[in-house]
Amino acid sequence: MFVIAKAKIVNAKKLEAAITNAFKQWADQDINEEHWRYQFLEREWDYDFDKPTIRENREKYPNPITSPRNIEDWGILYKSCKYNFSATGKRIEAYWHWDATNGSGQEYAYYVHYGTRFMDGRPFTDDISIPSSFWQKEPGQLLKMRIQDNLEQLHARSSQ
Repeated sequence: MFVIAKAKIVNAKKLEAAITNAFKQWADQDINEEHWRYQFLEREWDYDFDKPTIRENREKYPNPITSPRNIEDWGILYKSCKYNFSATGKRIEAYWHWDATNGSGQEYAYYVHYGTRFMDGRPFTDDISIPSSFWQKEPGQLLKMRIQDNLEQLHARSSQ
């Protein structure tokens, strides 16, 4: 059995800053730079052969598009991501919103993610948006590493 009789946190503000910095690094570098690039431009999703997609950009894509395929979407959806990071009070959060619109002016990230009756969905946010599996997937593992690295750096600085 392990018991802590007396303990106190010294320099809580530095500890909080290290964790906030780790979260911001994770959101900026691991998610915005790496994860979304992979999800949109590199990952190939299985796609129903019975529902091929006809893309408007016929110079770049042969038609019809069949399986497997990516979500490249000419880069419009990928580039439309609006990312917000906030660290206020006791809350630290990152929020992503894709505001690409179709020819009718409607945002369509939801339809790419969940699909429609005409196309299968490609759930590109599931790795970070499902709490029950987050820590087992790569984004959660990367966040753990960022926090550990920042805490180790904090410890090294305080030991000097």
